[in-house]
Amino acid sequence: MTPTEQRVPEVMIGTGYGPLYALYLHASSWVLRQAVAAQTSSGALFDKVLTVETAGLGEGRVKISVCLPPKEGGNRGPKPLLLVAEGGGFVLGQPADGEHIDRSISDKAGLVVISVDYAKAPRYPYPHALLQLYEVLRWALSEQANAALGVEIDASRISAMGNSAGGNLTAALTLLLSIKTEPFLKFRRGLPYNVKQVSQILLYPSVACHQSYIDRFNGSDVETQASSLPVWAATLMEASYLPPYIDKNQIFIAPVLVSEEELRVLQLPATLCITAGRDCLKLEANEYCTKLKRAGVDITEHEFKKSIHGFSHYKGTRNKDIAECWEMVLEFLRVHMA
Repeated sequence: MTPTEQRVPEVMIGTGYGPLYALYLHASSWVLRQAVAAQTSSGALFDKVLTVETAGLGEGRVKISVCLPPKEGGNRGPKPLLLVAEGGGFVLGQPADGEHIDRSISDKAGLVVISVDYAKAPRYPYPHALLQLYEVLRWALSEQANAALGVEIDASRISAMGNSAGGNLTAALTLLLSIKTEPFLKFRRGLPYNVKQVSQILLYPSVACHQSYIDRFNGSDVETQASSLPVWAATLMEASYLPPYIDKNQIFIAPVLVSEEELRVLQLPATLCITAGRDCLKLEANEYCTKLKRAGVDITEHEFKKSIHGFSHYKGTRNKDIAECWEMVLEFLRVHMA
């Protein structure tokens, strides 16, 4: 399949689940959100919290949280942008989950960091979140954003980063931005002529959502299974994001489906992929990275063999791995965003 034969992501309406299962998904997602919200940070480390209009997507708008780099000397020129999508199985996840990380990256690498509180499933399934990320990027490169942020974004130095489900969205957005032919050309036309995504950062990404989680889980060894996401939770999340009327066999749902031939045409940006050794999702991430490598993509891979899914965001266990992970990310950004 060539890039032009791929299906353009667009909001659809179709036959969903039966009423009892739909109620289970909505109620369970609500309970999980309340539990996570009680443990997350306040968001106080962000410089700005703004709203971007996203007509027809989510609630018609999306909240973004922004870290601005320190003003050093007289350097007031355009700044590179890192667009962030936090993980949470497409059901959870908010900018405050990674505020300490975003603050550190912005300060140390001199980037504008925008973390997107994208629309969550099951109320807003695929592709609401993906298209909201695109709309935020489009906004960030506008004059309206310059005024709201107090700084101009350098369209030629764009990067995207996501963990877990956020890694899926990051990989999907990168593919979307890389297709320069119809019927996808409308996404390029919505951006400045000089826009360039120079890198993507994928942290233990979920890139094979065309397959059921239990099949991917069962493909791992027993030790890995013991430390991976519980089947019930991951199944609930993916069912919420991908209701029955969605064709799962799309590269914007399962980036691992992209062929090496397509990747050679698309010429994806430099990629850093970090995986956890005790996480069954490492297998699909490895498969995706192998395709990228064979297609000539500049790719850096690293597996933290004794860490579990989500390790990068939660201190207390394997702090050395956490520190090393973010040093790798910083160095990667310094090299590719310079």
